[in-house]
Amino acid sequence: MKEPRRKLFLGVDVGGTKIMVALVKRSGAIIGRKRVPTPREGTAQDTLATIIKAMKDVLEEEGVGPKELAAIGMAIPGVVDPDKGLVVVTPNMNLTGLRVGPRVEKRLGVPVVLGNDVNLGTLGEKWLGAARTARNVVGIFPGTGIGGGLIVDGKLVRGAREAAGEIGHIIMAIGGPLCGCGNRGCLEALASRSAIERDIRDAVAVGRKTILTKLTNGDLSIIKSSMLRRALEKKDKLVTAILRKAAETLGYACITIRHVLDPDLIVLGGGLMEACGDFILPIVEAVLASDPYPGARPSRGVVQSALGDDAVVLGGVALAQERIGMDPFAAAAEAADDYPTLESAEPGRIDLIIGSDRSHTSYESDIFIRADGEIKKRRKAEAKAKYGTSHKIDAAELEKVCRGGPEVLIVGTGYDGHAEVTPDGERFLRSRRIAFEALPTPKAVAAYNVARGRKAALIHVTC
Repeated sequence: MKEPRRKLFLGVDVGGTKIMVALVKRSGAIIGRKRVPTPREGTAQDTLATIIKAMKDVLEEEGVGPKELAAIGMAIPGVVDPDKGLVVVTPNMNLTGLRVGPRVEKRLGVPVVLGNDVNLGTLGEKWLGAARTARNVVGIFPGTGIGGGLIVDGKLVRGAREAAGEIGHIIMAIGGPLCGCGNRGCLEALASRSAIERDIRDAVAVGRKTILTKLTNGDLSIIKSSMLRRALEKKDKLVTAILRKAAETLGYACITIRHVLDPDLIVLGGGLMEACGDFILPIVEAVLASDPYPGARPSRGVVQSALGDDAVVLGGVALAQERIGMDPFAAAAEAADDYPTLESAEPGRIDLIIGSDRSHTSYESDIFIRADGEIKKRRKAEAKAKYGTSHKIDAAELEKVCRGGPEVLIVGTGYDGHAEVTPDGERFLRSRRIAFEALPTPKAVAAYNVARGRKAALIHVTC
């Protein structure tokens, strides 16, 4: 999809296992993605070549030339020097000491800015996600480790050494388990996925039983977040107890953060929250609510990331816009240009007007529209397999619909109003601060068209 009249951006999330590149409009609408595995072997030059190829591939797939790019924002899991484009240290990769920014600038001919991955994830949530309306935000992203980010008065805080926001390394237990940073008792050593894996292995070694032994074919060296989620669903006692302890620790870390920084909002993101957030978030909320020390006004508390995997690449784009003197928060208002107009609907069909050329199209199926204007056919078979009917709209489905961080979701419940959001779906929307209206489909069409801000819709038209 070519965007001829506006400059575009690349957001790049360089991770230890995967590299994600997104082609993004100024408004934050993602129009193309590319995911590739991070090379496990080879040199730093090999890794950089993989990153550059992924960038070029997404441009080619979307029919966009480098001259249509305004800037590139790259997220690195470690300490970076944005002024030099230098990766100072990245513990789990081979890019340490490499001046990545200038090398990419030379290959693609556009400005490149580097940032820490979780700093940019927090910035992404402030720009377009769960923290849109907050001025002061702390992001905590539990995964293999625990990263953090700080937004103060709407600005990303980098720190005197480019190392601000390392919340995973606040010491929660003096003399506690050894952390990868060299200290003992860090939050990361107590509540990250790596810490959870360690505690599970230690428990199994002394005879405790867990379904994970079967799920991993006896290899507990790496326990993916998705496996932890399956164990929770099966009510595995060991996994439930260890995850509960990790979640409580995260809650007490949130109390500490509130006492030190008193942010408007704390956002929890990352792979562990994506997989197990329904279990973790209520425990964190309960611990935070138990804090007896008052403030002058009520707190907005803690919420889960609204952007998921897109948070980091969108934060990279926001940083890239700032690098070239643009205001990403003003640009987000342009998202309205990307939304289709729902022209009419009747049983079995919905008509839409799409794009600046006002082209007409029709769908003879249920659809959903994401916050970036992307239109997808609804996969009703998944709901039917779970519930025996497509009229149930649950959290798993809403997670797909709400990618991109809408402020409001409009649900068209059909002409007879049979479709409904399940209780776990309502909890999902509340945890991400997404307002929603469930209306008969004709009324939902009208409500979507007049809604302002970042919006999404799921429209049931087949009955």
